[in-house]
Amino acid sequence: MHATDIPSTATRNARQWPARRLLHRLGLTWRMLRHAPLRLLLLALVPMLVEIVLQLGIPAAGVVLSKLVVPLFSLWTLLMLDQFNRTGRFAPMQAGRRLRARPATAIALSLLSALVFVGQVIAAGVLVGPEAAAAFALGDSATLAMMVSRPQISLVLASGLPLGMLLLTSSPRALLDDVPVVVSLRDNLRLLRAAWRPLGAYLLLTAGLLVAMPYQAWLLVPILLLGYVSYWIYRDAFADRLG
Repeated sequence: MHATDIPSTATRNARQWPARRLLHRLGLTWRMLRHAPLRLLLLALVPMLVEIVLQLGIPAAGVVLSKLVVPLFSLWTLLMLDQFNRTGRFAPMQAGRRLRARPATAIALSLLSALVFVGQVIAAGVLVGPEAAAAFALGDSATLAMMVSRPQISLVLASGLPLGMLLLTSSPRALLDDVPVVVSLRDNLRLLRAAWRPLGAYLLLTAGLLVAMPYQAWLLVPILLLGYVSYWIYRDAFADRLG
């Protein structure tokens, strides 16, 4: 199928997706995890570990820097994930070469991902005040602990979801299908409009986990693994079927 035909076909098929379509995507994610649970868990942890190193290693500026650098590592892990599902190998060196071959796309997607954090900072300012927004942006945990309650932290975390949904399939669409970033954003909007039932269910599931995470830190693990579901949503809508 020609690249320009994919969006219209995907949108037409997506109109047939009931909310329970999400269960099928969850099933595919579970089957994938069963093949290599430890390696896939470690793969999901890579961006978070990079973020921790940057934020602890570079006081204050490390938080902002991590929001620009970590998305690049997320793109790298996305390429490895796709290679694993297609060939059975993560091939990190090959994934790195593929990412370096698309610098403009990688930078654009990284900047778009950073906008989610900007939205969360704005939400912190609206909910608590400018001082809390600055503390959130700089990773000042002591100030946050004094000023921000756990319900407010939950709301700040969840505030990034609307923009995150606008970018749901944009990264794999641009990086794996080699389409312009603008086109990937347009296609994602069409998908959200056409398949709002299962994607709305995905949004609610993710929001529930994020809201509960400040009370149960271990929920970070299923949140990270839930990110794999977005890959299968992309495969379902735009790519050839693996399941």
